[in-house]
Amino acid sequence: MVSLGSFVFYALLVPALGNVLTPYGNYSNRIVGGNDAAPGSAPYQVSLQNLLGHSCGGAIISDRWVLTAAHCVVDSTVSRMRVLVGTNNLKEGGQKYRVDKFLVHSGYDDPRFHNDIALIKLASQLNFDVNVNAIQCLETVLPENATLTLTGWGRTSTIGPVPTQLQTIDLQYVNYDDCRLILGPDLGVGHMCTLTKTGEGACNGDSGGPLTYQGKLAGLVNFGIPCAKGYPDAYARVAYYHDWIRTTIENNS
Repeated sequence: MVSLGSFVFYALLVPALGNVLTPYGNYSNRIVGGNDAAPGSAPYQVSLQNLLGHSCGGAIISDRWVLTAAHCVVDSTVSRMRVLVGTNNLKEGGQKYRVDKFLVHSGYDDPRFHNDIALIKLASQLNFDVNVNAIQCLETVLPENATLTLTGWGRTSTIGPVPTQLQTIDLQYVNYDDCRLILGPDLGVGHMCTLTKTGEGACNGDSGGPLTYQGKLAGLVNFGIPCAKGYPDAYARVAYYHDWIRTTIENNS
């Protein structure tokens, strides 16, 4: 557990570091301090692929819909994106699906970093099996000190190597008030945070990737101070956006 004293100390450093508070969006990054995920352990995990390969993560929530971060799709086009499913290995296995449309939250990035959530409608239905399946969205408030699981592909450090295998790590939930002391107004009411210790956390390319609690989707990687430097990582809190997710799908099915 991170003490309040530590939060206050970190908060004093944030103004000087504000310019490095960035979305986790670039290719070539992974979870810092994680381990290879077991085959089939995250069948909801996807890799959003552009012409350069992996760009962001995402989570399958039905056989036609993927949930991700808005900043992962706003500068992309449906014709150039593919969604890789069914594999932990970026270089082999799985299947790529074409995209029908992106649906970005209307309040995205106004103010900065807020409402960083989007839906991707696939051009065809997924075929569910042991390696490809939907995850249910969490609709309840997380308890204090909850342990959450993050999966994704990305750097082992800010300038670390690019992995091939999906990474996984357990992280500790940080309550909203304590996190806002550190990250300030960039943390919106639709965000949630994790912080375990220096050397463990998200990094560039984990953007849009799933953070889970007891087998349900709790968050999507949004932004942080890269990478795993002892500051919280911020995620779109899926429970907060439950109505937006439901109505957006209903209106575009």
